[in-house]
Amino acid sequence: MNFAGQAKMGIGALRCRMGANIPLNVMVSVTDRCPSRCSYCQIPSRCRPDLSTEQWKDIFRQLADAGTMRIGVWGGEPLARKDIVELCSYARELGLYVSLDSNGYFIPSRPEILDNIDHLVLSYDGPEEAHDKNREKGSWKKVMAAFEAASGKVRLWSITVLTKNNIFLLDEIMSTADKYGFMTSFQTLHHNDTLGGNTSDMMPSAEEYSKAFKKLVDMKKAGAPIILSNNYLKAASRWKDYSKTRIIEKFYGTTCQAGHAYCNIDVDGTVYPCSLLIGEYDGAKNALNGGFKEAFKYLNNRELPCNSCTASCYPEYNYLYSLKVPVALDWVKGVKRTDELLKKMKNKGD
Repeated sequence: MNFAGQAKMGIGALRCRMGANIPLNVMVSVTDRCPSRCSYCQIPSRCRPDLSTEQWKDIFRQLADAGTMRIGVWGGEPLARKDIVELCSYARELGLYVSLDSNGYFIPSRPEILDNIDHLVLSYDGPEEAHDKNREKGSWKKVMAAFEAASGKVRLWSITVLTKNNIFLLDEIMSTADKYGFMTSFQTLHHNDTLGGNTSDMMPSAEEYSKAFKKLVDMKKAGAPIILSNNYLKAASRWKDYSKTRIIEKFYGTTCQAGHAYCNIDVDGTVYPCSLLIGEYDGAKNALNGGFKEAFKYLNNRELPCNSCTASCYPEYNYLYSLKVPVALDWVKGVKRTDELLKKMKNKGD
């Protein structure tokens, strides 16, 4: 997102801070289908039918009309949809900033997606043995091919789920980031039972998680390409029980903005405050029945069952939409560095 886009998002955040409810940022899960079978993800087993191309286009139009500025496309694997390029292109025509989360499997065979999104986030869990243990055998080679195909073509980040298999491999992850020119981000095991199942056998100890986040703080200070804010990383190192992904306390010092400044649309069109509440939020409305605005308005009038969580994206959103200046400046620097890396890798390729 360029400076003008960031400024516009900031104005929107200010309006939300003053009491408005605007879906500035909406995550859209466009399919349950996925060619991978990751150890910590049960989404493909949900097996629900996809919405049609026209249904998603209609929802995108409604989002733009409601004031949405950015959508994060995820799944499942979004590229499992034959129409994903058409959908992303259409969203951009509406003026939406489009980021896409992918396991990378289809990136080399469908490179046209890179010209129709603003930002690509690839799932990367470290060196081959660790990545394949977290996901499935052969998945590391596929994401490496995706990095090769995408590097220098689009704004590029990685997302790493920290488990027992890779929590000691942060240096190796940074080496790969330096090679392909991408910014890194990190997650704990945070999916609820509906999306993730039982992942206790992969869960690092509290001491291991805390040590890893403290190391990330030091690595970022030393110049490592880490997009997550210092505020989040320092707070994440102090989370008391990482097996509890949601708590009612305002752990980060901010009120959760889910359902007020951002939300998540599930595969069937149901509008939830966030992905951690999918299947666990009574009465959530469907955008196909009565429209997105009514579904989002319903969230505005409901009290959230939690205020803090271990999913790194949501605390960061809450910081930003609460206008926490140090975090905003941190992210501005991170976005600028993302663009610098893109330019560097593009020139290298040329």
